[in-house]
Amino acid sequence: MKKLWNILLILVGIGSLLLIAFTIFVATALGKRGGTSEYNSNEQLISEKQNLKSELILTDTIPQGKMTYELYFAEFGGRMENLPVEIQIDGNKIIVYNSEKNPLTGGKIIIQGILLKHKSGKWIIGETETDRNAEEIGGCSSGPTPIDFETKIIEWC
Repeated sequence: MKKLWNILLILVGIGSLLLIAFTIFVATALGKRGGTSEYNSNEQLISEKQNLKSELILTDTIPQGKMTYELYFAEFGGRMENLPVEIQIDGNKIIVYNSEKNPLTGGKIIIQGILLKHKSGKWIIGETETDRNAEEIGGCSSGPTPIDFETKIIEWC
């Protein structure tokens, strides 16, 4: 009886090992593993589709092309006239050019960045995607620069 019991335990052990090996083989053959290039390229495709989708949404809501906006100087609280500036928007990228009539110091380009919807709901000119969550925007804070597409005003310091 003891011999039969030992043989039975050995057979159960071998059967369990075969079952585990078969499961690993099937999972490897049919499943996607995180380290494979196929998985990473699928993730990249999904990411690119989401970026394209957000870019399409941005270009639908953001005016495109060359336009004239005004710089509002926040430090003067409206005591100084706004300065007309030319801007160029392409997708969600923006360049604000210095005025040739009344130029500010600093060169031909005043601001260059990406247009983002801030967590407050206001549009901003940011440097990176993380600027969406900046604690402070506008005024003379160190945060991103607000832009209003309806009034065509960029709050500047």
